[in-house]
Amino acid sequence: MEELKIKELTFKYGFKKPIYRDFSLTVGEGITLLLGANGSGKSTLFKLICGVLLANRGSIELYSGERPAKPSEMKSKIAYIPQDFELFPAFTVREVLTYICGARNKALSKGEIKEQVEKAITLADIEKYAGSKMKTLSGGTRQRVGIAQSVLGNPSFIIADEPTAGLDPKQRERYHGIVKKMAENRSFLISTHLYEDVEYYDNVIVISKGTLKFQGTKEELIKSVPAGEGSQITLKEAWLYYIGEEDD
Repeated sequence: MEELKIKELTFKYGFKKPIYRDFSLTVGEGITLLLGANGSGKSTLFKLICGVLLANRGSIELYSGERPAKPSEMKSKIAYIPQDFELFPAFTVREVLTYICGARNKALSKGEIKEQVEKAITLADIEKYAGSKMKTLSGGTRQRVGIAQSVLGNPSFIIADEPTAGLDPKQRERYHGIVKKMAENRSFLISTHLYEDVEYYDNVIVISKGTLKFQGTKEELIKSVPAGEGSQITLKEAWLYYIGEEDD
């Protein structure tokens, strides 16, 4: 599996104060949760990783073994799931996925496209919605369509930007279950501002105002927060400890 390495990254919009300054981070295999309050820089970081934005300084590289992937290789290895997947509202789910698959790889035959699309539909557990138009779907189902489109082309590293925002607890649980199933042969970096999402994954990164505050397991996250004698820190308290100042 691939390993994402961000080294001494600096980025700012125009003449504004830098959002990231000399920011470094390594994301390994499996599923990693990027936890941060709204406005902490999560979406900006994802746009930098995907190449939508260009850093002022520093590097972002994807490693498979000791060799970093070429920029052209990174485009095919990294997939992106937006916060709300709303492309082509008048198209059916199958039509949207077919179009995306063909656009990503024009060398594929119709048969190969169909095979990839049907596999993605099954993987995301959206078979009964395949003939439904996008505009008729709930937010949770649209997010699962987002998962399906992300695996077209078989990327090895998937980035999901706030995928559980707006979902109810049952929809979030189902979403996380699908992600865990997909992560058997690829890596995930998932951003969220919901501390409840930490319960589902082992690897956690916390950022605040463009600064790396914590990286480790959820158990280490809880243990990293000072506690009074005889008291037990909760995930919510650990979360507020690191990002509470952003709400001031």
